[in-house]
Amino acid sequence: MTRTPIQNRKDIELLVDEFYKKVRQDDVIGPIFNEVADINWDKHMPVMYSFWESALLDVMTYKGNAMTPHIALSKKTAITEEHFTRWKKLFFETLDEHFVGEKVEEAKKRADSMAILMQYKIEQSKSSNFIQ
Repeated sequence: MTRTPIQNRKDIELLVDEFYKKVRQDDVIGPIFNEVADINWDKHMPVMYSFWESALLDVMTYKGNAMTPHIALSKKTAITEEHFTRWKKLFFETLDEHFVGEKVEEAKKRADSMAILMQYKIEQSKSSNFIQ
């Protein structure tokens, strides 16, 4: 397979589609997505396309707060560092399998930052004085 730079929404869609194929089959995080969150994939995927298009291509199509659903989900099941580590592993693998270039490195840095922030916010949300 020829790897190319991430340049447009079509590339973002390929990244997100291939990543979530892995997620849905994964024994560590798959159950969270498939059973606990019970995601409607037809609705979720366009949101993820827009999220990553906004994050990587500066095309501001994402409107929302990514933290809110993750905090809500953490109240249904424990979301641990192990889960974030697996999420990043699958995401990085998908990036490296399909793409090359600066956007790949940017995506990895953003994923690292997001994982750290989400873990922090999820932990903080357990406090009675948490303000989102």
